[in-house]
Amino acid sequence: MACLAVCAGPLYGQILHATAPAPSFEVATIKPSSGGNAIPSISTPAESRTTNVSARNLIEQAYRIPWTSSLNERVIGGPGWIDTIRYDVDARIDPALAGALQKMPNEQRKDQTSLMMQSLLADRFKLKVHFESRVLPIYALAVAKSGPKGGPRLAPASEPSAAGADQPHQPSLPANPEPAKPQPAAPDDLRKGIFVLYRGQQAEMTARGVTLDGLVHWLAGYSEIGGRTVVNQTGLSGAYDFTLRWTREPLTAAGQQDDSPNSAASPEPPGPAMFTALQEQLGLRLQSTKGPVEVLVIDHIEKPSEN
Repeated sequence: MACLAVCAGPLYGQILHATAPAPSFEVATIKPSSGGNAIPSISTPAESRTTNVSARNLIEQAYRIPWTSSLNERVIGGPGWIDTIRYDVDARIDPALAGALQKMPNEQRKDQTSLMMQSLLADRFKLKVHFESRVLPIYALAVAKSGPKGGPRLAPASEPSAAGADQPHQPSLPANPEPAKPQPAAPDDLRKGIFVLYRGQQAEMTARGVTLDGLVHWLAGYSEIGGRTVVNQTGLSGAYDFTLRWTREPLTAAGQQDDSPNSAASPEPPGPAMFTALQEQLGLRLQSTKGPVEVLVIDHIEKPSEN
């Protein structure tokens, strides 16, 4: 990988790379958008549907780069139309492959759908890219030490085997995937991992047996973070149980705020913003800094071929 800056230390914000030939959609329709709200992706084991998004947004989706409301510093280059022309993409998945996806954990299924989008971009947009490291603004999750209650306020995980349960899944498609565990319907059903319940703008994150590496992975996807990479610099390596409650920011123009079926109108008064909630409830803080981040550079892209 080329490096345009001094790259001492770890490289943050790793992009999703195919470790084998990437899977492909069975068939896909790409057409100019008729308008409406931008929807990052509606994905099921049989279909991936993305509405009113730019080619840049599709690249972000394909390589698991968080969306932002402004120009993404992690997707570099390309002609101007990748931001101005918007598309609707309806992609169908081969039934046999859909059956395998159905048995995967949710995060691994997302990886596979993103890899299919990489194949689609290469085929229909003739996309060619390479990767570099650049020093960019990031957020570091650290222990909040100021005030009389300084220090982390985290309960050790109730299950001794919980550490490492939230490590990233390998993107390669297994020949005989194990059946996925049922997704919890409520916080009380959660045994291990993260569950977020939305009531209007109010959010409640319940974590069971989660490392802080797992927490920063989740935080990076929220609109409050603005697409920045988030890294764990707390020095804490254990697994924890905790609850975090905060008030979401309004939906951005790029449609970044998380939508969820676990949402409803909230009669509750507004809570603190995410940054404040982390410090008050967990004894952690997000501090702005800079670090080496992996970026994607567009070498070649064309307007999509006819369906």
